[in-house]
Amino acid sequence: MKKRCPLLCQTARAIGDVQVRNRGTIGGSLTHADPCADWPAAILALRGELKFSGLKGVRSLAAEKFFLGPLTTEIEPTEILTEIYVPVSSRRSGSAYVKMAQQASGFAIVGVAAWLKVGQKGRCEDVGVGVTGLSAKPFRAQAVEERLRGNKLTPKLIESSASQVAEGSDPLEDLHASAEYRAHLARVYTSRAIQEAARRASGRAR
Repeated sequence: MKKRCPLLCQTARAIGDVQVRNRGTIGGSLTHADPCADWPAAILALRGELKFSGLKGVRSLAAEKFFLGPLTTEIEPTEILTEIYVPVSSRRSGSAYVKMAQQASGFAIVGVAAWLKVGQKGRCEDVGVGVTGLSAKPFRAQAVEERLRGNKLTPKLIESSASQVAEGSDPLEDLHASAEYRAHLARVYTSRAIQEAARRASGRAR
């Protein structure tokens, strides 16, 4: 798994505690759809595809269309999630998941997953960025992806792209973090996730 899809392992290491990691499932986390869960960010960044089986047959759905709101998804009452498809890692690709965790639960106050592929000249050939904890549902930061795709991954570009991550969202506000602070965290962690993914893609991971 480390070689075939490193982002899944990187995300798993950041989840809860040992008991949770051994008892919980990826599918259970996705269908529960807690807005601060870790797995949705990774599956969104990988542009995963979900397969459901139910009384009406079998159907597939892109992960980005699955999450509707807090604890709410596109799954039907008579369906179960049976398969999750994610791409196999290729040469010159890298990924990272970073988050600020709520200390009691381990859930993300904000978490960002990044996956990207870098060309020979350091240009970003493809990219996916998934965000959790920031708003009422996890989402793909497509504005960030669009700014990166096709361009050389300079520190300046990464910072300016990460600054767009909270635009168009309605950041959550609770006893753990204000909306303003969550938006700030999202920008910081988006930059860090992309930088680390780029280092890994170029073989310079720490």
